[in-house]
Amino acid sequence: MPAGLTYVVTGGCGFVGSHIVDLLVQRGRNISEIRVVDTQPRTYGKSPEKTGVKVKLIRGDVTNMAQMTEVCAGADVVIHTAALIDVYGFVSDVTLWDVNVKGTETLLQCCVNEDVTCFVYTSSREAVGPKQRGDPVEDGDESTPYDSSSPVLFYSRTKAAAESAVLRWNGRRTNGGKTLHTCALRPSGIYGDGEMATFKIWREIGLNPFAGPHRLISHPKVKCSCAYVGNVAWAHLLAAQTLLTSPSNAGGEAFFIADDTPVGNEMATYSNIFAPVGIRWDDSLVLPLWVLYFIAYILAFLRFLLKPFYNFVPRLTPAVLTLVNTTFCVNYKKAARLLGYKPLFTWEESKRKTREALMEWKAREFSSGHTK
Repeated sequence: MPAGLTYVVTGGCGFVGSHIVDLLVQRGRNISEIRVVDTQPRTYGKSPEKTGVKVKLIRGDVTNMAQMTEVCAGADVVIHTAALIDVYGFVSDVTLWDVNVKGTETLLQCCVNEDVTCFVYTSSREAVGPKQRGDPVEDGDESTPYDSSSPVLFYSRTKAAAESAVLRWNGRRTNGGKTLHTCALRPSGIYGDGEMATFKIWREIGLNPFAGPHRLISHPKVKCSCAYVGNVAWAHLLAAQTLLTSPSNAGGEAFFIADDTPVGNEMATYSNIFAPVGIRWDDSLVLPLWVLYFIAYILAFLRFLLKPFYNFVPRLTPAVLTLVNTTFCVNYKKAARLLGYKPLFTWEESKRKTREALMEWKAREFSSGHTK
């Protein structure tokens, strides 16, 4: 019996990456080994031995050429989810660029060197927009005209640059004479079971998300597309399978990934999901939007003044306000057509899974009456 495929998943212990690994174990085709690469690998909790798939945890840094060369040796598919996500400014621009862009280029070079033929990149909606002027997108797709030259976040700039590199490398000949096929997926508003970034921030600054209701900093009429993390992970499996079997369908292409989560204000969507757990948002702004911007610019100026002495990082910034107050809604018709993508989990299933996980998180984080 011929050996199965070897997959590499960078950031494989993260929010999206861990769900990709789970689905590869449960639903992947002809897979013999999954190399889960992360800077902080954690014990894999499922039972892959029952499926005949070997899951190998590897501590690795995508910016390290020697490490990534070893990781990619003998692999067939690389799914690259590892990235630094920073919307506030905790991480320097240099570090963001090194990890998100140069790290991606390092992996692409390793694929060429080691004859890896398929590369799926986890991009982001932010690779496209919104921009500083806050121009909206309604039911957009990959061909919707949009000036992306002035992104609101430097993080967005790194995702755009990395995505561009991934798509440029499609069709490169590998050292062994094979062809590298690449594509990029652009999810947005990802929620689901697992430790979401929103709740990490609450924990880090010592706030109790269950002490609401919370007031909005985005206008209630602003809409965005959200997607359940399991559906985002499923899209990655389909993209990899398409690159393996029908590379002309996906090679060199970028795909927006959404699902059947109702389109609306992001916090209203979260309220719908989280209300039974005890997390709620009011449907009104905490302050008029112009006042929020005024405060944000004052805080930005204060950060500038303190920068030589102290890394003051306010949670309210002009960029964040523009990001959450710009309507940006996309569809997944292209992914459906070329990848055969349709959501694996319904809206009701997505809500249920997220609520159950949040109940467990609530019991763990707040059982003693305060955050850890």
